[in-house]
Amino acid sequence: MDWQFGCDPGKRALLMVTRDIDLLDLEEIFDDPFRIKFEDVRRAFGEARHLVIGMSRGIFVTAVYTIRGNIVWLITAWPSNRKERERYVETRLNHLQNRS
Repeated sequence: MDWQFGCDPGKRALLMVTRDIDLLDLEEIFDDPFRIKFEDVRRAFGEARHLVIGMSRGIFVTAVYTIRGNIVWLITAWPSNRKERERYVETRLNHLQNRS
């Protein structure tokens, strides 16, 4: 299935101004072979939400998304914090160690 990416135009504009992140540029996170994906269980949202940590434009980014049909609907994103970056690096190192 070919995935399409979408987001709320207002949220996209807000994040471009406040965080210098364009939600529609985050497709490359989903191509990152070392990305980390997990379900967002912080509270009930009425739909399954997921977090992904990966690289975009050379920086660590954490994004929240949901799947709506064949659309990856990006909800929000931020530069990954220290714990998120460490989790990504740890996963990458474990992957590399398991290959040897």
